[in-house]
Amino acid sequence: MSTKVIGDYNIIKTLGNSSFATVYLAEHKYMKTKHALKVIDPEFSNDEDFIKRFEEDVAILTTLDHPAIVRVQSISFSDGKYFLVTDAIVDSSNEVLSLQRYLDYKGDILPEVEVESILRQVASALDYAHKCKFSNDYLIHRSIKLNNIFVKSTELGLRVYISDFGISRLLGEGKAIFQTQQKALLQMVGNENLIKNPVPNVIATYDFLNNFSFLSPEQKFKDLDEDITTRTDVYSFGVLAYFLIARQFPEGYFDLPSKIAPEYKLNWDLLVCKCLQKSVKRRPELLVEAINSYLSTESSDISSMEILSWKEVERKVENAMQMSFEFSSDFNKLEKDLDDTKPIDNSSVKFTAIEDTDQKPIINPQKIDRPTYEDDPGAIFQKELNVSYYQPKKVEIKEVEPLLTEMVIIPGGTYLRGSDNGSRDEKPKHNIVIKSFALDIHPITNEQFVRFLQFMGGEKDSNNNDIIRLRSSRIKRSGGRLIIESGYAKHPLVGVTWYGAQAYAKWVGKRLPTEAEWEIACFGGLENAEYPTGINIDHTQANFFNSDTTSVMSYPPNGYGLYDMAGNIYEWCEDWYAYNYYDTSVQEPENPTGPHQGVYRVLRGGCWKSLKDDMRCSHRHRNNPGTVNGTYGFRCATDVS
Repeated sequence: MSTKVIGDYNIIKTLGNSSFATVYLAEHKYMKTKHALKVIDPEFSNDEDFIKRFEEDVAILTTLDHPAIVRVQSISFSDGKYFLVTDAIVDSSNEVLSLQRYLDYKGDILPEVEVESILRQVASALDYAHKCKFSNDYLIHRSIKLNNIFVKSTELGLRVYISDFGISRLLGEGKAIFQTQQKALLQMVGNENLIKNPVPNVIATYDFLNNFSFLSPEQKFKDLDEDITTRTDVYSFGVLAYFLIARQFPEGYFDLPSKIAPEYKLNWDLLVCKCLQKSVKRRPELLVEAINSYLSTESSDISSMEILSWKEVERKVENAMQMSFEFSSDFNKLEKDLDDTKPIDNSSVKFTAIEDTDQKPIINPQKIDRPTYEDDPGAIFQKELNVSYYQPKKVEIKEVEPLLTEMVIIPGGTYLRGSDNGSRDEKPKHNIVIKSFALDIHPITNEQFVRFLQFMGGEKDSNNNDIIRLRSSRIKRSGGRLIIESGYAKHPLVGVTWYGAQAYAKWVGKRLPTEAEWEIACFGGLENAEYPTGINIDHTQANFFNSDTTSVMSYPPNGYGLYDMAGNIYEWCEDWYAYNYYDTSVQEPENPTGPHQGVYRVLRGGCWKSLKDDMRCSHRHRNNPGTVNGTYGFRCATDVS
């Protein structure tokens, strides 16, 4: 661009090119703030239909508010140029660091924790965007790739930002890819040398193949008769996950992550193969949930999973590449064929008055079956012999006293539950009536639970269900003794199953809270709030988007005096989970206890890995009751009479 000024912005430097625009770093003349300006190419800005669609879509894109999505501020027009104003993701030297450049800089192997951090942020952003309505459809990125994901080092670690949401829908997948390649070629060698110079042609072709490799089967091959949905992005996410680990694309009969990076401990094989299913319907719908579920499971047999056949890919890529190189006489025809067509009001937060009460929680001790040992079944076959028979000694179990948690009483009454602004399973927002109950002021800690394990004499309950998986927790067994990792005694317990949480609660004469009780307690007496802290939350108020758990009661309590209701760990609740249960709860508001049966149990509260959105009081999560995770724990409740 010849001018150094456009509208109210002074151009600092050129940052790069996208499929439809040239990107500049600019500073606002008066506010002195830095922004990225995407100046739309003339061939698009002169297209009235494109500009009309673009203006309509940008109005929706400006409403996106997620820490891992590049924020679109506005669209402007000046001196015959349309340009998009977005946040500038640059460092102190005004340099942009794409994920591609970051990986080149880091070398061949990323630490597993860094791979997980990057993917969790991308997954959270995609899950958030997929819930947003976009031109009578849900918002789909359609073009996840290394060059539209940016990274930036912060005090909290590596931050990830995704750009260009919805742009491929405006251009069409094919046109967006070919447009990017053509621009790269024109920039490097000039139009007259487009085909003559082989070196830049190879470079541009490499970029094309990278972009093409991230596309899902339904984007590449129209004869699959599959619609493009939010799960299209899930496939691209699977490609990204594999590339971060292997530094190559999952082509043909590719090696699984466990073979490429045997030092990684999480089950990346299952996550990658679930996301790379050829059939759209067989891919996971929610990526954060998929990460939590698949990475924490044992190694699985994935031989039956339907991964895209390499013979099919090879044939169709060959056809696509043959078309892509015919830029001179046939490009116009190809291009035509591919064309697809808050200021915060603190007054809105109200507080519910809590009357003093002399009610005391009644804790009814319940008996837990201790492990028993059956008589040797082979004894009936014993005969008088001249050799002595070995009789194993029965384990003597000593009495162990629980270390109880202080509790507070939550008064019964009518409360609002759910959210009209959250996920579909949080809707509709409605009134419920609950009885008074008492709740532990903090989650169960490692030092509390280790006593229960000593009492039980093992990690199984009387029904042979797993109580805890020690390798996912901070409790270890050494020389037959249970020990807690140094410094973690007062950290919340993790790695516990729902069965283990329920068994512990019975042991101390309590129970798990219902989902309704947990949510009401989380609000802490606030009305019209999103978080236990009110209409906002930050890192001084809860442990989230962090690297590990913290000791319980490290952050301020909510209005009821309850600690860690947001962040630190997810907490098991008593209820079965149902996606549409709130529709039923509206009709049956008296002391709701969840569906009568189901597959998953409810988890609440967000965890140390979570992003801000998971800290909301109404946010719902779930998993199989036998699943363990380094973020799952619990606290206990009891009735009040």
